[in-house]
Amino acid sequence: MTITRRGFLGAAAAVAGFARLSEAATLTADGFLEIRAARTKLGLLEGGAGETQAWILGQGPEPPTIRARQGMELKLRFINDLDREIWLHFFGVRGPSELMTINVRPGADEAVDCVFTPPDAGTFWIGPVAEQSLMRDMGLCAVLVVEEAEPLPDLGDIVLVLDDWKLDPAGAVEGAFGDVEAMVGEGRLGNWFTVNNRFRPRLPLAAGSYTRLRILNAANVRTMNLLFKGYDPLLLARDGQPVKPASLQGKALSLAPGQRADLLASAEEGDIRLALDLFEDVVEIGYLVVQERQHEPPALPENFALPANPTTTPVSPGTARTVSLTLAGGIRGGLTSALLEGREQDLRALLERGKGWAINGVAGPSPEPAFSAAKGETLRLEIDNRTAFPQPLHIHGHVWKDLRADAPSGLSDTVVIPPRETVALAFTADNPGLWALHSLVAERADGGLITSFSVEDEGGSPPT
Repeated sequence: MTITRRGFLGAAAAVAGFARLSEAATLTADGFLEIRAARTKLGLLEGGAGETQAWILGQGPEPPTIRARQGMELKLRFINDLDREIWLHFFGVRGPSELMTINVRPGADEAVDCVFTPPDAGTFWIGPVAEQSLMRDMGLCAVLVVEEAEPLPDLGDIVLVLDDWKLDPAGAVEGAFGDVEAMVGEGRLGNWFTVNNRFRPRLPLAAGSYTRLRILNAANVRTMNLLFKGYDPLLLARDGQPVKPASLQGKALSLAPGQRADLLASAEEGDIRLALDLFEDVVEIGYLVVQERQHEPPALPENFALPANPTTTPVSPGTARTVSLTLAGGIRGGLTSALLEGREQDLRALLERGKGWAINGVAGPSPEPAFSAAKGETLRLEIDNRTAFPQPLHIHGHVWKDLRADAPSGLSDTVVIPPRETVALAFTADNPGLWALHSLVAERADGGLITSFSVEDEGGSPPT
């Protein structure tokens, strides 16, 4: 993922339009929404107790929600008030490659502007792609809600950011980062669950209408198996891409780290309790509380669904060029050596450098992409997970189709590959540039489970 440019684009014409933050934020004189990476203190313990030192994109205490409109220009200005540079990525957004991953150096004079028009409506997020274990665990993320070009009538909207924090009894972040055992093992699991940086919050749920729940799993490694007690919502979208609405039928909604889902709920049956199925236990983490007298919302049309995004569904993936990717590493993961910064190194040397995972024998970003594609070309990715862990794998700038017979229909930007299995995916390389493909478990991406690919511009020129 060798992206050397700063990702800066000068101010563009047109109005800032629909962009806004759910909490108060600065709208600059030249029409940019200003987003600051800063330190803050959060009261994550019961009743808001404790002083958790955290990093946040916004003014807090909740993770910020940026709201935009599909097809309208979005103007964002990022300022880094931390003491280290940050690399941020727009997860799930199929925007221009030079802006979807940006390097923001410390200081107001190093501000980075992003001006682009989101092509898809849906729920996306902005988060770190370097030092992920540290920065994600400290809370550095934002939700990007791109509303449909034609507004959906009579729908409420609630954003739910699920996270687990590793805290000591006083609420301080516990343990050192960069732990090799966590990196090659399961990852940095938390022991304290929050919704929107709050412990068991009570969030208002309007009566007499349906509410769209937009859910992000912001945890480093934990897959969130979310239960809805007291209501059976309809699943509307995964990873920002609409699906045919379907009931959960009382089952848990499973979200790997970085995955999102949109659901439709209402207050007709009363309060809704949110809980996590931890297999050995079920833990309640929040509540959607009816604020008014109950009455049923209007009936949904029989064919109700979110409008489709302008994505390209892969055509004839069985005849497409095949690219093979092998995931190795971690405990019992078969990695004995790998290329690191152009040199073959044995496992001991890799671990000393904080690496323990590889894709196609390369640990971490390489100067050369793992594969290239012509714009518009459909590729079949065969991903062999030789590790002992399920691997949530994310693709930048594109969406893919899971070709397994029992896979959910539709497109997404993340797939979970079971241990010791090979999964075939198809995608159309329709977004030119240099892109990354990596694990969404923070410690594994930091530990080398990340690679890049390029999509050539029209005329066959490589991305710059």
